[in-house]
Amino acid sequence: MTLHSYDVRWLQRALKTLGLYSGRIDGIAGPKTQAAVVDFKRGQGLRARFYVGPITLERLAEAVEEQAPCRYGPDTAPEPPWLVEIGKVMGLHEDRDNAELRAWLKSDGSTLGDPSQFPWCGDAAITALELAVPDEPLPDAIERNPYWARNFAQYGIECGKVYGAVASFTRGKGGHVGFAVGFDPATNRYLIRGGNQSDSVRDSWLAASRLLALRWPKTWPAAHQRPLPIMDASGAILSTNEA
Repeated sequence: MTLHSYDVRWLQRALKTLGLYSGRIDGIAGPKTQAAVVDFKRGQGLRARFYVGPITLERLAEAVEEQAPCRYGPDTAPEPPWLVEIGKVMGLHEDRDNAELRAWLKSDGSTLGDPSQFPWCGDAAITALELAVPDEPLPDAIERNPYWARNFAQYGIECGKVYGAVASFTRGKGGHVGFAVGFDPATNRYLIRGGNQSDSVRDSWLAASRLLALRWPKTWPAAHQRPLPIMDASGAILSTNEA
């Protein structure tokens, strides 16, 4: 995982909270951000280099909570770990990157099969969630079939328009599932990060009229929720069929 596999702005805000970063919150992992990461890791007894992996993210979230307890909000909430996980395979295509994508889809211990042959949005969602929040209890419907997108309308607990929400949509007689990363109130569209979107892991705009549910893992603190970023979808391509 690289510095760009998650929200660099959160990283910068967390480092600023700890007094290690004095630069702008611009989402660019430049020299100041990298130096602050190195300083933090050195203080934690970790190898002092600017690689940011799961251990660093966990230590950073714990340090921020200890420094400023109960202050999680839009500026301090850690990146949802399932977004970090799916970020590792952003851009992979079901044909071009078939072997790498298949390896990731079965890294949680099971898989639907070849993504070039099966609709795999549910496979991508459950892989990211199972790897990121493995202690999350699954509803019976997902236990029986973790690849049917509409079943994710029962995942975890209900939530509002929050960043990283598990978003379940209709798609004809079937469905689609991904993670909400943006919203445009003017066009009433959600920006969804997920698999099987133009045959890839990518972000796509979906109409809110198709939304079934927004859900949040029971085992990931609700205090870490932050509002969906407001974005402009005007002129963007609207996804209507994620098969």
